Amino acid sequence: MHLMVASFVNRLFVFAFLVVPATLLAITLVEKHPPVRPADADSPTLIWDIDLKLANALPRNFRTTDDRFKESKGETLARTGLKDLRASGSGEFTPEGLKLLLARTRGPVTVFDLRQETHIFVNELPVSWYATNDWVNVGRSQSAIEADEASRVECASTEHDIVGAGGASYVRLTITDHARPLNEEVDRFILAVRALPENAWAHFHCEAGLGRTTTFMVLYDMLRNANRVSLEDIVTRQKILGNNYDVLQPAEPANWKAPHMADRAAFVRAFYDYARANPNGQPQLWSEWLKLGAR
Repeated sequence: MHLMVASFVNRLFVFAFLVVPATLLAITLVEKHPPVRPADADSPTLIWDIDLKLANALPRNFRTTDDRFKESKGETLARTGLKDLRASGSGEFTPEGLKLLLARTRGPVTVFDLRQETHIFVNELPVSWYATNDWVNVGRSQSAIEADEASRVECASTEHDIVGAGGASYVRLTITDHARPLNEEVDRFILAVRALPENAWAHFHCEAGLGRTTTFMVLYDMLRNANRVSLEDIVTRQKILGNNYDVLQPAEPANWKAPHMADRAAFVRAFYDYARANPNGQPQLWSEWLKLGAR
């Protein structure tokens, strides 16, 4: 009798596991390895953000979702919704580089600045303040970061100024380099996507145009297309467009970035479930979805 009961309970457990929605499995998502502000953050180094020889060129790692790409041999990717995504990504730009990239877009453009680090433009060239791991502003609020930038621009410009002068809209998201975005930044991103005008073009950029940029191009693709394109196809097509940067690829165990990249990959997988349940970021915000699933 005991064996029969145990067998029934085991079968019931397996059945329950199989039918639990992926969204409920995802709500336990926790950042296991949060970044910690380094000791040298109080005395950061001022650096150029671009190769000065490329000041009048397209920013590095520039790509658009209109670009053609080829799959690997024997691989066929779903391209559903990609042309209609109207998005691009790159590294940091100069005003001249911004003009060149805007010429490759269609419709009203919103620039998503993903950089948490303090950065401004001096003589129309982008500079930033660097500390270990590029974590100079870890733990600081967006308002504090923007106030710091504003205090430095008597003879300079903020990126908001540069983008506005170029005729585009501007959204700032302060995303820590190499790490997953905080929940409040994800909510801010979703609200910005909801507010985009009809036929909008979204341009995402960080410093190099790889990690944070590819991550948010994946998230944007998910918001628009998760109900009709698999997680693997969305990640892979953005990988091909983004100079082979794979947001789900784990780092070598000895790499200091490995635990942070693992946290980011877990977040990306969970966000796919969120996007399937909330196409175009509606009706719930990310944090609302997490709370609802946690009940």
